[in-house]
Order: sequence, then C-alpha cells, then structure tokens
Amino acid sequence: MENIKIFTLKLLTGIFAVLALASCGGDSGGGAATGKSPRPSAIGKVGEIMVVIGNPDWDSELGDTIRAILQTPYPMLPQHESSFSLIQVSNSALNSVMRKHRNILLISIAPENQEPKLTIVRDPWANPQIVITAFGTDIQSIAKLLSDKSNAMINLYEQAELDRQTAISFQYADEKNVDTVKKRFGIDLSVPTGYYLMRNDSDFLWFESQTSNTSVGLFVYSFPAVGDSSLTVNYLIEKRNSILKEKVHGARDSSWMTTTDFITPELEIKNDKKNNRQYGEIRGLWELVNDYMGGAFLSRSYIDKQKNIVITVEGYVYAPLDKKRDFVRKIAGIINTLDL
Repeated sequence: MENIKIFTLKLLTGIFAVLALASCGGDSGGGAATGKSPRPSAIGKVGEIMVVIGNPDWDSELGDTIRAILQTPYPMLPQHESSFSLIQVSNSALNSVMRKHRNILLISIAPENQEPKLTIVRDPWANPQIVITAFGTDIQSIAKLLSDKSNAMINLYEQAELDRQTAISFQYADEKNVDTVKKRFGIDLSVPTGYYLMRNDSDFLWFESQTSNTSVGLFVYSFPAVGDSSLTVNYLIEKRNSILKEKVHGARDSSWMTTTDFITPELEIKNDKKNNRQYGEIRGLWELVNDYMGGAFLSRSYIDKQKNIVITVEGYVYAPLDKKRDFVRKIAGIINTLDL
C-alpha cells in the first residue's frame, strides 16, 4: 500500500510539473518552429470530460459536486441531456493515452496546496485540449471552490467545444456552398461538405444533411429591421414563423415548420468581437404543423444597418432515435464561422 501511495504521489508530481511548464508560456502547438514534435490530436467524444480523481473521492461529496455542476441539463432540447458526459479515471490510471483527452478536470488534494485555486492550461499533451486543475487541501475546500467557479468552468469547456466545432467547419467547408451564401447575402459562412442546397430564394437559403435516421439543416434568411425592436425574442420568432411557414414544408403543403409554443425560446444578446457588433442568439424547439416531427434549433441574428435588414443564420436538428446535444454543438460551430 505504501508503494502505491509513493507511485501515485510521483505520478501526480510529474503531471503537475508538466502543467506548470505548459502554463508558463510553452508552445501550444509544438512543431517545427520550436524543434519539438507536434502534439498528437486530442481524443474523446464531443462534450466529454475526463475527471481525474481518486475512486474514494469520486464517491464522496466532492464527486457529487462535480456531477451536479457538469451534468446540468443542456439548454433547449426535447429530452433531458446533460451538458457534459463524464468519465472518471483514478490518478494512478492516468497514462499517456488518457492524457490526450480533449477535456480534462484534474483534482489535486494535498496538504501543501495552501489555498484552493483553479489553473487552466491549453494543449499540454494534445491539440486542441483544455486541462483545468483544482487544488485544495481536502475534498470540502475543492468542492466549495468548484461550486464558486462553476459558471466560469462550464463556460471554458463549452467555449473549447465551440472552438473545435468551428475549426472543423472551416476545415471541411464546401466551396460551392460557401460561394452560394456569399453571392446571395454577401457574408462568409463555412457550410460543410455533405450539406445539400434544398432551396435558393433571393432572401432564403436552405441546406440539409440527411442520414436514414437524422436530418440537420441550415437556414440563412433576411427580413426588415425595425430599429431597437429587431433583436427581441418576439420580433425574431414572429418573423421566423412567418418565413418558415412559406418556405419549409413537410411531406405535404398543409404541413410547415414553426416554433413550438409550449416552451418559450430563450434569447441572449451577445457581443461578436470579430464582427464588432451585437447579435441575438435564440435557442428553442421547432415542430411541424399537422405532422409529428420536431426537434431543437439554434439561431444567430445580426442587424445590417446599411441595408436596414436582419440577417439570420439558423440550424435545426431532427434525430428522433439519437441524442441531440452534440448535433446542436456542431450547428453552433457552423454558425460561429459567420463573417459579415
């Protein structure tokens, strides 16, 4: 037992030494510029976090706190899905393969940790990767630390997933799709390969990617702006419903897409530093009138003051046999490539 403790202590010491070096400004990409070998590609599923913590601590109140924070419901899905999927690895089992996981939460409990703190390191063992380490002297201090910093921690992991999905969308952009959007609306949007043009009107584009069990679609559309009221949930949903009733039908013309009204869509006004302007992001649920299809949607709307219009880029998911969370994350990545 003593040998196991010594081995674990040495392993943790090595891990945190590497993290300390990485956080001091080491090259995050590796490669020829530094003479180092490139970091391997990160592993793990979308939305998955590996929690490195001892088995007894995982079964304690600290483990309960971690699960309560990271497994809160993902917003606006038809069924309950946790924001993140968690896999737990004991400290002694953290090997060179596991260290390549895309999202890692390391728990360090030791008497020398003078005060509880979080550190964030990017790409120490793989690329792209985010590693958050929680330091504390006991499980109670770390549980409180994580509770106090829960929003910041969730935002870091969520942003890391968005950045990955955005990079994938850029990488697999279909030049024909990109050109279609550019010609129609004068904006850059990296619509990936596998999305096929379903409708091409002067003020409305519809792309869709289908499998036997799923359908993921993208809309790009515009409508008149009405000053400060343009980025309100009521106006954006009113225009959404009227446009989709005309443009997006089901198997028959008497069926069309609309916004589910028994759950109010959520609007958040955000700042886009790249485009130097605000936009409205809506998460909500959609359904087909006179049909039995439905799912989640995510939209981003900007005001073009020169043309006095609102430009909306929206994605929707239909996946009755699958979980929807990671489809929505992929949609968010595509929308995040938008450049006005």
